[in-house]
Amino acid sequence: MVALSNVRFSKHNDDVRSTQDALIAAGFSIPQGATGVFDDQTRAAYAAWQRKLGFTDKQADGFPGCASLTKLGHQAGFEVACRHPGAIATDVVRFVKNTNVPKNEATAQGFAVTACEMTGAPPTWVTGVKNRANLLTLMFRESSFNANAVNTADVNAKGPVQVDGARFNCSRGYAQVTAETFAENHQEGTSEHIYDPVANISAAINYIWRRYGDISRVQQANPNLPPHPY
Repeated sequence: MVALSNVRFSKHNDDVRSTQDALIAAGFSIPQGATGVFDDQTRAAYAAWQRKLGFTDKQADGFPGCASLTKLGHQAGFEVACRHPGAIATDVVRFVKNTNVPKNEATAQGFAVTACEMTGAPPTWVTGVKNRANLLTLMFRESSFNANAVNTADVNAKGPVQVDGARFNCSRGYAQVTAETFAENHQEGTSEHIYDPVANISAAINYIWRRYGDISRVQQANPNLPPHPY
């Protein structure tokens, strides 16, 4: 069994290695071989696989989706789990705010580093060159480093009012994730409280991988581009 959530750009694990082996067996070149690291060579090979399946444009960007990885697994002899292993039901999400979390970059960075460790995201998403896309830019733009931030005015502000006084699907926390996004992308081993800093950032990381493939493609995380909802 290969988990789609493990076959993500920059991740290093056995599921990536199985995917690389399958690509090589299918005739696609990865010069460094099956290293277990999803790098640019692996992305190029995977994009070639997607094109072979008939995908074009953004559907052939080299970032695995459920359909393409399932077809590769069928050819190579492994099954694919597409649902994120840490996903929870939306009625399990809790809405209690934090106490005594300072509103500053250093505190936010510490939580972001831990979230990267939990999800397997490369530490460069936080500690890399600051003029490149990074989590801290996204978090500052989304919440001004306020772990208890909640947006009650955007299009997601729908559903029953919760204990924090905001509607169910309002965007919340450091990375401003909705309850539905938080539940679907919840990281195993983190809290079910949407305001919990590590759980909130971890869910955002998993969402970025699933939707964009890599943080470099998220305009809201890029300090060289204008802010834009993600």
